[in-house]
Amino acid sequence: MFKKPKIGIALSGGGARGLAHIGVLEVLDDLGIQIDVVSGTSMGAIIGAAYCIQDGLQDAKKLLDSADWKSFLMFSVFQLSLTGLVNEKKVDELLKIFLGDKTFKDCKKQFCCVSVDILSNQKIVMSSGSLREAVLASAAIPGIFSPVSRDNRLLVDGSIIEPLPTIAIKAFNPTFVIASSIVSDQTKHEALSIQKNDPKVPENKRMSIQAIIDHSMSIMQSQIVKSYLPYAQIIIEPKVGDFGFLDFGKSQDIIEAGRVAAIKKIPEIKRRLRIR
Repeated sequence: MFKKPKIGIALSGGGARGLAHIGVLEVLDDLGIQIDVVSGTSMGAIIGAAYCIQDGLQDAKKLLDSADWKSFLMFSVFQLSLTGLVNEKKVDELLKIFLGDKTFKDCKKQFCCVSVDILSNQKIVMSSGSLREAVLASAAIPGIFSPVSRDNRLLVDGSIIEPLPTIAIKAFNPTFVIASSIVSDQTKHEALSIQKNDPKVPENKRMSIQAIIDHSMSIMQSQIVKSYLPYAQIIIEPKVGDFGFLDFGKSQDIIEAGRVAAIKKIPEIKRRLRIR
């Protein structure tokens, strides 16, 4: 007799591009696939927490529709703090909108997220305690967000070590792992392009801060993520290279890119999971 597999999904980092995970999850939900375990890194941790806390996508969509979220992104993203460009209190207020004071025990699905302790250089997989604090740590991009102090550790973005948390999810012993891995190494978005046609701009200053963030994160993740792909049975790779790391204003287009990528994988998913 065919035993129902314990299905897990690993959600990569990627900034605004990571919103494509919502489209991926929507397609899986439409197929009637029961996700039992979720792991996330950086934006994947944010989407994963929103997905698990309500056993669905309601909170993730609520987050995108939040006026506070849009205001934060448009006007507050570069308010200086002592240890990063973004004021961590602003970020915490944003996360509190949909995570409140809930803990991992409040999740309807098993959930973990990845960060890095910069004091010990160790990967930290978080699956207990404050959900908001853990997600904040997992998304704390060094130099942009302030590190999070937790359990005598100083935690930053898990993408430094495990941008696609297919190994972290193994702690829950899933029998089948789906990876939603953002493909962003072919960034073409106009806002990120080098100003080649403006000779007045010195060559060493022809990239905006956003462009530098985009390219730096893409370089860091593109090679590392390859080593984590073999740990998944199904790999879904939303093509979001036309979008920037901070392109949250184009959330619907990014989500649609996730849907398109997942739809292309439906035949393989049905075959591997024996779905008719």
